Amino acid sequence: MIQTFSKVIKPVSKRSIITVNTSTSRTLSKNMSTKAMSSVSIIPFESLHVSTPTWWLESRFHFSFADYWDPKRNNFGCLRVMNDDYIKGEAGFGTHPHRDMEIFTYVADGELSHGDSMGNMQTLVTGDVQYLSAGTGITHSEMNRSKKTAHIIQTWLIPDRKGHTPQYGQTSYQPSDRADRLLHIISGTKSAPEWPNVYSPSAIALHQDVNVYVSQSRAGTTFDLSLAEGRQSYLLCIEGSLSVNGTKLRGKDAAKVLSNDASPTSLKLEAGEPNAHFMLIEMAKAD
Repeated sequence: MIQTFSKVIKPVSKRSIITVNTSTSRTLSKNMSTKAMSSVSIIPFESLHVSTPTWWLESRFHFSFADYWDPKRNNFGCLRVMNDDYIKGEAGFGTHPHRDMEIFTYVADGELSHGDSMGNMQTLVTGDVQYLSAGTGITHSEMNRSKKTAHIIQTWLIPDRKGHTPQYGQTSYQPSDRADRLLHIISGTKSAPEWPNVYSPSAIALHQDVNVYVSQSRAGTTFDLSLAEGRQSYLLCIEGSLSVNGTKLRGKDAAKVLSNDASPTSLKLEAGEPNAHFMLIEMAKAD
């Protein structure tokens, strides 16, 4: 029997407010060569809220979601939700609604089947990306119909306006597409940064000024990037380890990266041991 669970963002009571000790975040800001280094704040995985509402689901919430609320972790610019989900086999999320949110899902491992009120029915496998623009309203389900646990990263972004027509998209990729380079999986309303070592065959466009990249890189692979003035990024080390401007992220650690408002700043990434599987979200600065 397939077990289901509906996603619901519940009203928050005072008892559900959780304050995370800000001393768990490490901050780095230095100068590098002739260009200032971007400011980096590390978010250790131990500080993430772990939700296990049912036997088949384990989630790590990067931001306030469902019955978890932390006013210091409500959003990061247009980034509203990032959930690192493990879904056991033959289970999943039954039909549930969304509205006015840009949602994309990256399958880090396993498979996930999608069905929605627009008639789309697709199964995603490792490395695939799914995009759902909820717009004026849509219902969908997300099921792991295999026997193997699926590992997905689901991210919600606040759209540039309300009331978009609902849309769905899915793209499949090969491991070589993201090997030792940045695979551009999501684009937005404005031009992407001109970074080196980027592969962008079919990025899905959504309704926000944002760009999303994933990579699976061997230890020692480096990326010398630049954040334009007035930009910021959110990094998730999905597996392995990753150095961000000289500071190490372990598997499941995240980082907030800020440029300054006067000139571009450097962002140097280096894959650690045994490798680095990571996601990078680049966006406009916003409260």
